[in-house]
Amino acid sequence: MARKAYSDEERAQVKEALMVTMIRCIADRGLIHSSIDVLCRKVGISKTFFYSFFSSKEELVLHALRYQQPKLLQYARSLMEDPGLSWRAGVETFLKNCCYGAKSGVAVLSIEEEQQVHHCLSEENFQAFRRDQIIFYGKLLSVFGLPVDSIDPRLFGNLALSMMMVHKAIPDTMPFLFPEVAEDMVDFQVRALVDEMERVKEDVR
Repeated sequence: MARKAYSDEERAQVKEALMVTMIRCIADRGLIHSSIDVLCRKVGISKTFFYSFFSSKEELVLHALRYQQPKLLQYARSLMEDPGLSWRAGVETFLKNCCYGAKSGVAVLSIEEEQQVHHCLSEENFQAFRRDQIIFYGKLLSVFGLPVDSIDPRLFGNLALSMMMVHKAIPDTMPFLFPEVAEDMVDFQVRALVDEMERVKEDVR
């Protein structure tokens, strides 16, 4: 029996479910274990229906990462507004929870996953996503109280993402690093980045 046509509301719900599921899969399993078959099974749709939303898994990844951005901004705002946290503690908490994506449900691509997605993107889609990332990091810096142009959002993005990606890569992709001090490494890198953010914040007062 043919399935009834999906309403616009149902389609929107399925699309959101796919993005949420993709985020969870990246955080929990990684892209290599997150095939379209797995995603469809988790959401309860057919592969044919999947392709009515996205042309590929890689296109879904981009949409999922964009979908995650406002949620991360809201999380950052909640930390900044928490009366029980200092400014520094709020920023450090945000960065550490992003580094521990598997524990906190934040999707961070590994080095190999970035290469895989980039390889499958058109140059136009890649540049559009890059522009979105710059805007996102600029908004995040603003949430943290750092004025526009006080820190290049591209530099902040590089520093933050490199911490997250290296931590995710230990020990499987970067076996020569020492996994037993991976969390100490994150603590050190977060403190160093927040030190600089705090210095800039003080300078612009």
